[in-house]
Amino acid sequence: MLLVAWAPYLTLIWPGALRDDTLAQYLQTAGLHRYYTQHPLFDTLIFGLFWKLGDAAGSPLIGEAIYTTVQVMLLAAGCSLILCYIRKLGVPRWLRVIGLIYLATSYVVVGAVGTMGKDSLHTVFFLPAAVLFVETCLTRGRVLARQPVAVAFVVVLFATIASKRTALVIVICAGVCLLIACDRGRRRRHAACCLVLAIVFAQVIFAPIAAAATHANHSPSREIWGIVTQSVTQVARDYPSAISQDQRAALDAIMNLDRATLEMKPYRSNETFQTLRTDPSPSASERFAALRVWVQLGLAYPGEYFKAWSGPIRGWWDPHVNFAYPTDSDYLLRGGYLRQWATFLPEDAGILHDGIATRNADDIADADTRAALRVTQITHDLAPLMGTSRKAQWQRDMLEHVRHWVRDNNPLTAMALYVTWIPLLTGVILLIQTIMERRRLHRDTSGVSAYPSGRCAAFSLLVFTMLSLYASPEALFWYPIPVFCSLPLFTALPLCTRS
Repeated sequence: MLLVAWAPYLTLIWPGALRDDTLAQYLQTAGLHRYYTQHPLFDTLIFGLFWKLGDAAGSPLIGEAIYTTVQVMLLAAGCSLILCYIRKLGVPRWLRVIGLIYLATSYVVVGAVGTMGKDSLHTVFFLPAAVLFVETCLTRGRVLARQPVAVAFVVVLFATIASKRTALVIVICAGVCLLIACDRGRRRRHAACCLVLAIVFAQVIFAPIAAAATHANHSPSREIWGIVTQSVTQVARDYPSAISQDQRAALDAIMNLDRATLEMKPYRSNETFQTLRTDPSPSASERFAALRVWVQLGLAYPGEYFKAWSGPIRGWWDPHVNFAYPTDSDYLLRGGYLRQWATFLPEDAGILHDGIATRNADDIADADTRAALRVTQITHDLAPLMGTSRKAQWQRDMLEHVRHWVRDNNPLTAMALYVTWIPLLTGVILLIQTIMERRRLHRDTSGVSAYPSGRCAAFSLLVFTMLSLYASPEALFWYPIPVFCSLPLFTALPLCTRS
């Protein structure tokens, strides 16, 4: 049913649209850039399989279309699993109908299913993992005594962790809540074993093997440092005299504060954390000194810190900020974007003219000429991915109509509604239920109910996913796709009646 409901929209965008990060992953799989770990190699290798399949059939766009079709079917299966599961929980029929209508027609879900990117691929694995996580919490770990369920839990958790870098922290934090909800003894040991195995397979076995097999460069994790760089840069820009020479020296040891001040954007922290020094990498003592300065400035200018933190993540809490998914990938292959992708080329890349290598960019003395030649090179190399915007006029008219509908003050396309306000309301209801249940059990000790604590532990998976969004470098609409698709599962928890 979901496939039928999504079909009209998918016919407008097929073979789908790439994320900007996905284009960088294409450069790696096509041999135009060395592999690196900034984007999960798990995702890059999966995308590469479909692009190579498309190349064998005549065009990587064919592979992209095949991938889109497979992903749509898997996401439909995952969403259907959620609907079937909440029915098993005894959720009222009216809520299940709302969940079906939401998954079948909501733009935030439907617009994401045709996207070729790490967030939508991650959602494919996150949905069954979330169902098994909730079931484990509600049964206090009893369900994991069944070996097929335990194996399936380890597999989907492994894929969930391997497909998105922030998922490791989410699984660890939510996993602690799961272990607390489980009965002590064998059940808790089973749950701990499943969590540990999934993490070991993803981080200790797969990640190093994939990096070694692809000879990938290790990319330092800098996003979390954006909280530090964005806030001190905000102070440096608004109150430059507030930072002493010693404080500035401590900050300059880990970042280029002057460059960050010039390039800072209030709606994202990329420009500031990209000034972090990596060659050589700052020592532990230098980082500690910078963190000490960060704390000092925060105590002196808390308002500036709040401004720096709230700006990039405004979309998570402000219901007036809405968005529209792209319906093709050609916008990534124009103008400034092409200059951005050109920087991914190795310095010794040959410059092509009509498919024939003519000379090295390094042989050109003029920097502007060298940059122009590199753009020419990348334009040639990315040509196989061009053409997704070439649609019939009726398709373009329909997509333009959809875009106006979702962007013209439409409250249903505000990320804050799904990322913050609906989960917050659900969490408050669960908390009230827990308090009331505790009081009832205090008066009646004849029985013990596992539901309130189990439901709160199950809800923790969504809570930590939300917190990871609030730690993002910016409120980008790709990031909450797992939340959009799994929301019916978590909002059903306060109304589940299964004994």
